[in-house]
Amino acid sequence: MRDVHIGPLPPTLNGISIYLYRLSKIDKSSQFIDWNKINKFKQFLIWLLKQSFNYPNKKQYIYHPPSLNQRLLLYFFSWTNLYKYSIVIHGNPLFVQYNNSNVITKSFIRKMLERAKYIQVVNPIYKKLINDYLKIENRNVIVKTAFLPPPLEEETQIQKTYERELIEFLDNRKPIIVSNAAALIFYNGIDLYGLDLCIELAKLLKKDYPNLGFLFAIADNKINEIYLKKMKIKVNEYNLKRNFYFMTGQKELWPIFKKADLVVRATNRDGYGSSIAEALYFNCLAVASNVCKRPKGTILFKNRNLEDFYNKSKSLLQKNVKD
Repeated sequence: MRDVHIGPLPPTLNGISIYLYRLSKIDKSSQFIDWNKINKFKQFLIWLLKQSFNYPNKKQYIYHPPSLNQRLLLYFFSWTNLYKYSIVIHGNPLFVQYNNSNVITKSFIRKMLERAKYIQVVNPIYKKLINDYLKIENRNVIVKTAFLPPPLEEETQIQKTYERELIEFLDNRKPIIVSNAAALIFYNGIDLYGLDLCIELAKLLKKDYPNLGFLFAIADNKINEIYLKKMKIKVNEYNLKRNFYFMTGQKELWPIFKKADLVVRATNRDGYGSSIAEALYFNCLAVASNVCKRPKGTILFKNRNLEDFYNKSKSLLQKNVKD
């Protein structure tokens, strides 16, 4: 039976798309379907109907995106005995969806998970939630991180996507700190990726390191443009214009991790944090919020606690950055 992975693929870059792209380089026997081309309910329905004439009983569909409607659609189609599916849970939207649903939808969510051949999660906490909180009878829950090593042969090509100003910034600042966000979005009214907290951290660290360089990468800068402008104003007010660089657009970061002194992840909720795993893979120091299980070697700080964030970051830099 052939595995068919359904999920976002590049050029859109996020944790799931990067994972699937790297998996496709390793797993040549599986098929990879770009979710961006069938991400509407009607498009997905038509695609599934077309698959009915293409021997679906010889395939296993492995679904990665967090779309609840499409997961449920896979569940309903599976009753034809043609479709077999598995679910990969990369973050916690499923549990948010469950909590916000009515009794009937909650029942379907549980049935959808129970019928899956297996459920893959990136965090052991999610396994506990599935088995204990949702009381799912499907015990075939696999914990597997979403980090795969990058293809090193692509480094030169990736570096060509960096603007000249960024290269100059990285070459003329020390220490270099990096953080990133898929987009500027909010969770419970708070900046999900902690851009606001990173700016405050840069303000404090500049007193210790006047030549500090803080790179914050935003893959999709078209979301919440007003908030981005507000944060850029704050950077100027803090006299950080020379020290804080916004990199926007669909660009991979791992070549920068190779020369960075510290990578930080100030998310106020998270599934794992593949960017942290990637930084550690290149022997770069990493500090992250304590909102979930992090890759081994990560230094944790108390969520949304600027003082702890600063102290942990400064301590690592003092031990490893030489003037």
